[in-house]
Amino acid sequence: YPGNMDAIRGDKPLRGATRMLCELKHQFDIVTEFSDWSQYRVLVIPDDVVFSAETTRRVKAHLAAGKAVIASGGSGLNPEKTRFMLEREWGIRFERDCDFDPAYFAMGRNFNHKLPEMPLSLYASGIEVEAFPDTGVEAFLIKPYYNRHWDGEHAFFYNPPDKVTDKPALTLCGKVAHFSHRIFTGYNRQAPVELRQVFANVLNHFLPEPLLKTENLPSFARAFVTAQPGRRIVHLLSYVPELRGEKTEMIEEPVAVVDSKIALRLDVTPPKKVYLAPENKALPFEVEEGYVRLDVPVFKGYAMVVFEVSKGFE
Repeated sequence: YPGNMDAIRGDKPLRGATRMLCELKHQFDIVTEFSDWSQYRVLVIPDDVVFSAETTRRVKAHLAAGKAVIASGGSGLNPEKTRFMLEREWGIRFERDCDFDPAYFAMGRNFNHKLPEMPLSLYASGIEVEAFPDTGVEAFLIKPYYNRHWDGEHAFFYNPPDKVTDKPALTLCGKVAHFSHRIFTGYNRQAPVELRQVFANVLNHFLPEPLLKTENLPSFARAFVTAQPGRRIVHLLSYVPELRGEKTEMIEEPVAVVDSKIALRLDVTPPKKVYLAPENKALPFEVEEGYVRLDVPVFKGYAMVVFEVSKGFE
């Protein structure tokens, strides 16, 4: 996220992207032009990040190193918002703001894992782009019968979409994926699961071996990895934030999770032991296909799983 650090707390696309990544249990950092980007395999640039000369230089170097970018909406445009700064790398040409309201999309076969076979809403505004001949179009925009207007909430709010257009909704050019619409703003507003899933499908394409994989952890649970000399620690949290009052989110009771599974990527030698801390309870594990895999029989609210080796996790 090469945006303005001063505006991070109120940045709605960033909030949507952060929630998606947390719910998907991906490990990530929020970065600016003051950060070192060299350690990241994928840059996610949400919705409306216009490119300065410095951001353009960094993203170009990132792609030249064989790494990937996922962008959406107007991210990548010049400060005047008239063209993409890395038009060749993006593989698309900016045309205009899209006037579909609401906008729907039809997903192709390459990124439709766990998605229903029906038109899906994008829940936010976007842009129209023209794909270059060698750019793959993985999803197309679907035109609504009517745009919303003063009576749209009553007369035809539930009309189905009209027809699939030739306008790209998702393009793939080398290691750059671009969503035409502001999917992270849409997720911040409405949290539609299908937008999170299509983002997950694209991210998994670029990052098939993430640092951490989980199974049977609910979407509200969180999982993150920290490191100390000689060990890595997977932290599991299971609490449900609840809106109480007009603006207050409260986290009170812990929620028990049974039979969750975690897999930590094996970046160094296999661990000599894995255990729950602070109780020091050993957990059986196996090393398979580059991951240390294990079951966590039950935890309530919080668990700390320690992977300990003699050296390597520094």
